[in-house]
Amino acid sequence: MKESETPKVISDAETTTLPPAQPARPATERKPGRGFLARIGVVLLIAALALLVWYAVEVLLLVFAGILLAVFLRGLSVGLSRRTGLGENWSLAVVGLMLLLLICGAVWWLAPSVAAQADELRRSLPESLRQAESWLTRYEWGRAALGQLPPADQLMPDHADLFSRVTGVFSTTLSALTRLVIILFVGIYLAADSGTYTRGLVKLFPRDHRPRAREVVDAVGDTLWWWLVGKLIAMVIVGLLTWLGLSLFGVPLALTLGILAALLDFIPNIGRIIAGVPAVLLALMISPTTALYVFIFYVVIQSLESYVLTPVLQMKTVKLPPALTIVAQVLLGVLAGGIGLILATPLAAAIFVMVKMLYVEDTLGDEVKEIKGS
Repeated sequence: MKESETPKVISDAETTTLPPAQPARPATERKPGRGFLARIGVVLLIAALALLVWYAVEVLLLVFAGILLAVFLRGLSVGLSRRTGLGENWSLAVVGLMLLLLICGAVWWLAPSVAAQADELRRSLPESLRQAESWLTRYEWGRAALGQLPPADQLMPDHADLFSRVTGVFSTTLSALTRLVIILFVGIYLAADSGTYTRGLVKLFPRDHRPRAREVVDAVGDTLWWWLVGKLIAMVIVGLLTWLGLSLFGVPLALTLGILAALLDFIPNIGRIIAGVPAVLLALMISPTTALYVFIFYVVIQSLESYVLTPVLQMKTVKLPPALTIVAQVLLGVLAGGIGLILATPLAAAIFVMVKMLYVEDTLGDEVKEIKGS
């Protein structure tokens, strides 16, 4: 046998003795328990996140309030940068300085009269409640309603455990200041370096999903920005109309009540009702007819805002169904108190956008041509 034929013989022998290649088994076949353990891990992770949200809901809402502030500051600074050519950080510094000057000027101009009117309001409300009680006792339905309520002296006590009340006020004020500081720092840091936080959030998703995640983040930020703009405009208009209307009716403390109406208008539906109660009570001190006129006036303002002003201002933001807004307010109000009630609507708007994009469009495959309200 020639040497040149030897490799061929060996090669044939090797090919005939090697077993045929077996197809690779799927991972689930190689490790049957791996998928089950992964599902258990996902369930435990979801449970841990749910517990975290439950016990830290107030902290998370403070963070969300900081995000709202950052969106507002960032939107103003980006607009200023585009119009003036300043860098974004310099624009942010200018915006912060302008807002600080605006707040200080408003406090310097309004604080004396508002403080005096607020003190008068505190002293006038007990008398207003007593007059309301006297007026209601004239009617059978009024007496029945009063029978279900504590006396006016208990609703607005003049002297009761002074030390306890002072301690409570101090504790509430300190807590509010602490929350305000947290919101300010979170908002300023996020606004000053929003790109870093946005990129970090997007990198939590797989590579092929990152472009879509960035779209969702931008859409949520855009929605919150336009919601804030619309809400601030509505608050200013409601405050001015309330001040002018109450002044025409001759209701005392019109300026304070107008500012109160503007601030409480940040809470849709419920805030307007709360703002109208002291105005009607003070109008009752003038006459029941004036109180009726003031009540109708507040109903008209609420209707104009709900059906005219708010839809016009929501042209560039999400139109939330009223029932969804109320459910969100009640739920977060129960879970987190006042701050949950205040932040319920913007949080619901952000979740509404994410559900539309991530679930309706991406999961169900339904086409949503317009995420924003039309």
